[in-house]
Amino acid sequence: MANDKIAVKARKSDKSGSLRSAAHKTAGAARTKRKIFGIVRLVVLSLFAVFFAIPVITTAIRSFSFEGRIGLKQYWELFVTNFTYLDYFWNSVIYAVSTTVVCILISIPIGFLFAKVRFRGRDGLFFVFILVMMLPFQATLLPNYIQLRDFNMLNTPFALSVPMMFSPFAVFLLRQFMKTIPDSLIDATLIDTSSVIKTFRYAILPNIKPAIVSLSILIFCESWNMVDQALIFSMDNDMIMPLSVVLSEIPENVKYAGSTVYMFPVIMLFVMFREALEQSMESYKL
Repeated sequence: MANDKIAVKARKSDKSGSLRSAAHKTAGAARTKRKIFGIVRLVVLSLFAVFFAIPVITTAIRSFSFEGRIGLKQYWELFVTNFTYLDYFWNSVIYAVSTTVVCILISIPIGFLFAKVRFRGRDGLFFVFILVMMLPFQATLLPNYIQLRDFNMLNTPFALSVPMMFSPFAVFLLRQFMKTIPDSLIDATLIDTSSVIKTFRYAILPNIKPAIVSLSILIFCESWNMVDQALIFSMDNDMIMPLSVVLSEIPENVKYAGSTVYMFPVIMLFVMFREALEQSMESYKL
């Protein structure tokens, strides 16, 4: 009997040992797969980063070369000799900043309505927003052109900024953020402050700050890089054109300097607000 008990214990210990060994092997294989995946991901992302960085770095380096010499001659020619460059540059700044500010101010209350206010037809109206958001950009050019023509806005600065101030994507993104804010927090803040404006200030805005930063960068970049809108809506008024349109028309010997200056505002925005942009995209999986 004693020998039988010892044999049973030995078999149990062998089984537990084999199970532990199998578990260790499985865990080791999983760790190896994760390491391999991490290395492959790092290599692929590094290649993409190099692929996109090379043109930017090359352009910036060549901007310091002028007729075979190293210096700031290109920038001197660009800003001092070619006065019109700065005019178009400030056109782009005005369009991008005004479009971004107005679009954010319009989209925040609309996003709140879709996220927290119940009213008849809310889902259907939001579906229309999503449908418009999914339309290709080219499909909206003609309707926008007709509206601008009817309001006598063609060939004016408003033609380049007003259509971009109304963004279904901005409303969608802000709605997704606001849906994560607890209703109890909004109700408690409204009771304490007895003010809708203060409720927005203390309960809504702090929780959607990453979304506001992300949207501001995206809207600014979209407005900064617009080409088709300017060519179609303001084809008869060259003085209000943004820099993105006339960049190809600047003198050949200063194109690298002009391109470097053109890229600088967008690059600085991403550098300054990179953490907020990553936080908004990763935390809410948007």
